Amino acid sequence: MGGGDRRGLESVFLSLVAIGIGQSMLFAVLPPAARELGVSPVRIASIFAASATLWVFASPWWGRRSDRLGRRPVMLIGLVGYACSMALMATTIGAGTAGLLSPLLVYPALVASRCVFALLGSGTGPAAQAYVADRTTAAERPSGMAALGAAMGVGETLGPAVGAALTPLGLAAPIYFAAALAVASAALVRLRLPETPPARQAAAPDTAPAARAARFDPRLLPFLVLATALQATRATTVITLALFFQDVFGLSSAEAARRAGFGFVVLAAAGLVAQLVVVQRFRPSARTMIVVGAPLMTAAFATLALSRGQGACAAALALLGLALGLVRPGTTAGASLSVGAHEQGTVAGVLGGLSVVGNVVGPLVGTSLYRHSPYAPYALNAVVMAAATVYALRHPRVRALRR
Repeated sequence: MGGGDRRGLESVFLSLVAIGIGQSMLFAVLPPAARELGVSPVRIASIFAASATLWVFASPWWGRRSDRLGRRPVMLIGLVGYACSMALMATTIGAGTAGLLSPLLVYPALVASRCVFALLGSGTGPAAQAYVADRTTAAERPSGMAALGAAMGVGETLGPAVGAALTPLGLAAPIYFAAALAVASAALVRLRLPETPPARQAAAPDTAPAARAARFDPRLLPFLVLATALQATRATTVITLALFFQDVFGLSSAEAARRAGFGFVVLAAAGLVAQLVVVQRFRPSARTMIVVGAPLMTAAFATLALSRGQGACAAALALLGLALGLVRPGTTAGASLSVGAHEQGTVAGVLGGLSVVGNVVGPLVGTSLYRHSPYAPYALNAVVMAAATVYALRHPRVRALRR
């Protein structure tokens, strides 16, 4: 791999680290902050659901654009859009906390701010995934996708600690910092990401060159189902976790944000162990990662639904992180290997877009159940993952990955 490719991959990974930092800080800070501003848990979930609804359409569109325009311009647009979204959200929280923004306007302003991320920021993921696919062989694809996930995991691990350090400056301070990181990442991509023909491309041997991945493509169906279930259950957990700690253990908003931040660190750190140690050391196939990881996700959610102490919650989150660290790259690598080299941006956009349907449905259903019991969303997560696991493992496309 040439020096330009290495520098390009480094800039892609660092950009995802920056996004991971911002996202983990946002998930820890926004639920308690929004609740203090008078936004109900269901409305908090709908902030992310509205964004995810737009993401379903925007991500495939940006994926196709990256196949035609190149990876770098689409990544730049995505990073700048993410920075704008975070800056607008931080401004809304700061203005609402200071009483400069009417409580009636806080909720729609938060929704609009997050939707900017969906419309523009949704280009970063497909372009980054396609860039890695462009520059890895079929044998390298699973570990390459795991490294991509690890970059996000590093950011998600660092994010809560950075957020805790910045929270004394105000709840909006960590989110402003995330916006600044995204701007710096865009500058790095602009300077270091080469927009040259990829050094290596790998196409599935049974894929016709004229084919073009599309929504509900039968080649992608099991991976879409699994990714959607993964997104739905993870999003429900992320959005309700701070509220779960606050209500079950009787914590203040600030303490709940700190405990949730620690939970996100455990989740992300376990994912890093899977992606940087297990996958890179043993080089499992995409199918192996799915076969092992998906049942572990089911077990993790069942453990969380039955837990009654903070230690048990931490253990369940660690198991969940380990499982996510296997299932996520296994799913993306499996989808990537099922299509041709000319479709990598498109398939990344389709997978990233349709799987986000889970981000719409999961949190809305989960927070509705949360009103009846804080444990109910996690019980539902276990059922959803069990059904998706059985479907995926029985599908011939997943079975074919062993070859």
